[in-house]
Amino acid sequence: MLRHTFVHGPGIGTTTERTIWQAGARTWDQYLDRHQRGHFGGRRHEQLVSVIQKSCGALEARDLSFFGDRLASCDQWRLYDSFADRAAYVDVETTGFGAAADVTVIALSDGHETQTFVRGQNLHEFPAAATRHPLVVTFNGAQFDLPFLERTFGGWRPTAHIDLRFVLQRIGYAGGLKAILHEVGLRPPAHLSGVTGIDAVRLWQRYERGSRVALTLLLDYARHDAECLAPLAAYSTREMARRLGFPSLANAA
Repeated sequence: MLRHTFVHGPGIGTTTERTIWQAGARTWDQYLDRHQRGHFGGRRHEQLVSVIQKSCGALEARDLSFFGDRLASCDQWRLYDSFADRAAYVDVETTGFGAAADVTVIALSDGHETQTFVRGQNLHEFPAAATRHPLVVTFNGAQFDLPFLERTFGGWRPTAHIDLRFVLQRIGYAGGLKAILHEVGLRPPAHLSGVTGIDAVRLWQRYERGSRVALTLLLDYARHDAECLAPLAAYSTREMARRLGFPSLANAA
């Protein structure tokens, strides 16, 4: 999808991007070729040429920060196809929902294996583990997970972030993660059926009173939420691209 993307250029929105596609420049290479042959004149396109030339080198070098810095938060989903192999799917559980709450458990999945981090045990190891995954994928992370992680770990932020809540909203899915997972057929195992975020708070409280069973269930809950984000990201980003009219998704980078 990135090689079809032009909205990271100055003054380029989705309407102009679509005009560029319709003019026959469906990829960066096509755009540069058509510009060299006299198409796309004017200062805005001269600036875009510079950005696209740099983009080609940045993608070749796998420089996620180049695109993370230039894409608006609402467009970071475009990174997914090119950088899914560097993504971490993260779910954070806390002692409550207010700003004064503390992180209790973090689940981090790379799409194949999942690590869990527990308050009072190995929670401090999360930032080092996360550095291997500069693209972080969450559900509602912009409002919940990332602020908690930033406060807990002294300003920690990922290089780029895709919040699936807002991607899913744009393709017609409303509500919380559990409702959306049910709607798309990603149902939890039987022992997690009906467990909610409020239950996760209560499970931590039971663990603090000595219940190891409660911690096991809480870890399973966080792990499942994190692991569901990978297929949800693959589905939602490609559906988003389809609805925006991305050209030839089969040829996307």
